[in-house]
Amino acid sequence: MNQQYTRLIIVLVVIIGIASLVILYLSWPLMTGKTVILATRPVDPFDILRGQYIIINYEINNIPAFQEAKQGGSVYVVLREDENKIWRYQSASLSKPQESIFIKGTVKSVYSDNMGVEYGIEQFFFERSADFPQRDLTVEAKISSLGQARIVNILHNGGPINITYKKVSLTS
Repeated sequence: MNQQYTRLIIVLVVIIGIASLVILYLSWPLMTGKTVILATRPVDPFDILRGQYIIINYEINNIPAFQEAKQGGSVYVVLREDENKIWRYQSASLSKPQESIFIKGTVKSVYSDNMGVEYGIEQFFFERSADFPQRDLTVEAKISSLGQARIVNILHNGGPINITYKKVSLTS
């Protein structure tokens, strides 16, 4: 009986440990990251089949291609802050930059002189029946020292986005 309790405790410790590591991995950029504002391109509308979320296209999703970049590979995009406090593309490389603000992405496509890169922050979920402006948006994100990014806030014309909710009536 004592061995069964010991095994149960070991299994629970392992499960809690794995769950804690996943939570820490996902939260690390929010706890330690540098806050940046990223410029966006027009945002796609809600997709009824997938649920209440928007797809955000960033300026840095399309960057100049370079010879060594391969589809599916990692790329580090160095960002610089402009006079409007928006962080924009400065350069890209396959190796982690030293002492600069950068975001790590995955090369999704390479075509002629450009390549498409995703950073894991292209979707943002809202509550059901949310209504908000979809133009002139920027994204406040935190980027960790490893280049991981997490969305902190969606901004409209530089300020917090104003979300209103439509009343949903239930009819039989």
